Amino acid sequence: MSEKRISRDRIRENLATILREKTDMEDLLGRFSDQELLQDRHRLKSLKLSVILINEAMGSILQHLLAKAFGDVVEGYQQAIEKAHSRRIISGDLAGRLKPFVGFRNMLVHQYWRISDALFLKNLRDNLSDFDDFGREIRRWVEENG
Repeated sequence: MSEKRISRDRIRENLATILREKTDMEDLLGRFSDQELLQDRHRLKSLKLSVILINEAMGSILQHLLAKAFGDVVEGYQQAIEKAHSRRIISGDLAGRLKPFVGFRNMLVHQYWRISDALFLKNLRDNLSDFDDFGREIRRWVEENG
């Protein structure tokens, strides 16, 4: 491992962002049906922004850990996930679940094509716990290695 120091504060701040945004999404998903959400573009935009912010926070954590612990520089979040898995920062199972999420983030940010809002909501409801798993695996790794 590299001699550079991992910033626990930086990790903690980004994990707090993930938790805050996930809580906001859970609130909206709990209060409104998919049909209600599909009829309200502002709520949909809020959910999509939360996805982007969570993705940015996860990417920041992974890039920081890879750079500080191993001296690795990665280009993009897909590569960060792959490298974090190869460095055993996150499990292969979680890496596999996060890769499509990162691809979805890219579609949102760069507007590659119109995304089905119904599919977005289904995937969000089905995979919200992945963010908790990410936080658990990062905290464990930092505790053991940081």
